Amino acid sequence: MPDFTHPFITVVIPTYNRLALVQQAVASVVAQTFSNWELIVADDGSDDGTPEFIRSLKDPRIRVLEMQHSGNIAVARNSGVRAGSGEWVTFLDSDDLWIPQKLEIQVLRMLKEKKRWGYGRFELMDPDLQTIPFKAGTFRPVSGWIAKEVLTTEASVNIGTLILERSLFDEAGGFNSDVNLLYREDYELVLRLSLIAETFAIPELLLRVREHTGRATNKFEHGHEQTAFVYEHFIKSKPKTELAKIARRRFAAELTEASVQDIRKRSYIQAIRKLGIALVKGDNFRHLLSAVRRGFFGPGFLPKDGLFL
Repeated sequence: MPDFTHPFITVVIPTYNRLALVQQAVASVVAQTFSNWELIVADDGSDDGTPEFIRSLKDPRIRVLEMQHSGNIAVARNSGVRAGSGEWVTFLDSDDLWIPQKLEIQVLRMLKEKKRWGYGRFELMDPDLQTIPFKAGTFRPVSGWIAKEVLTTEASVNIGTLILERSLFDEAGGFNSDVNLLYREDYELVLRLSLIAETFAIPELLLRVREHTGRATNKFEHGHEQTAFVYEHFIKSKPKTELAKIARRRFAAELTEASVQDIRKRSYIQAIRKLGIALVKGDNFRHLLSAVRRGFFGPGFLPKDGLFL
């Protein structure tokens, strides 16, 4: 029989004013078939009754960490980890759900494979909890040294499937709370982890990600620019030449995409600056021209003079 008393897992759920959703997320943790865990709900200043709900559960394994609102999910996650004491750390967003066997499958497999961090398969669901297709590609369980695959997004590591030793989390320095990385801090951490230790990817379904209008990644306005910052941080870590080359190319491509929004907002100086940097960093001229065309003629753009309809 599996030993469900070892190791001890710290689960961190960051949340802000999502009472109805966090109730479901917490329930999916309580339903785990692996029982040796503690749950830290890192509440970023909610005023919708979330802290009161967590305390009302009267479950000694579940605690709420009340924080002053900052809007920085990296700060919430780091604080949640520090408040816990588990040998391993894992995360769940407050609008997502774990399958009941998530921890059991992952913990036992990680111990068997003797890897310091891992991830697994996830699927998308709509607000009614019905499974929906991925927007891009399919999940590929890539194990080992996967920095290249993470850079090229061939390996997709969702934060809700990430599990790692606390010692590795500390060694990596936790989540980067730089506001320029807001909503991309999970990707940036995974890139750092991929340089420090091998990973093990689990092909089984572990997580259901809720696709809805309130999802954080659907709300951030400067996604391409923030992703470019991720690659910029990665390059500063002085990775191997091959990885640095890929990162520079991805950095340039993301800046080019960010210029599209600048053009549509008529922030032409910012757009020119980004396109110039992208060109110097190696983005191809065809992509640059495509961005300019989409900026001026793309859907939803209507210049004040009405020339382009």
